[in-house]
Amino acid sequence: MTALTFTEDGAGDGTVLSVSGEIDMQTVPELRSKVDDLDVAHRTLVLDLHGVEFVDSSGLGALLGIKKQQDRGGGRLVLARMSAPVARILQITRMDGVFTVADG
Repeated sequence: MTALTFTEDGAGDGTVLSVSGEIDMQTVPELRSKVDDLDVAHRTLVLDLHGVEFVDSSGLGALLGIKKQQDRGGGRLVLARMSAPVARILQITRMDGVFTVADG
């Protein structure tokens, strides 16, 4: 298991949260807690996933949950700079069409 590390940066009408490590059953609570602490459901949350090496099914579920939370709050979730493993798992599961994705 690799612990998650976070770096946050306020950017205009939103927040960029850079995530590094593995998003799995062990680290999902940490990710959810960090997003909840940001209190940005009414704004844009950009998750920079460049440093994420692995996402399992619970990680995908967490990303969906964060998206729903943003949608309910009137904000939005953008997945940015996805690493190759993350992009591949989203493609395989066909969830790449569910999320707003940005390259930069």
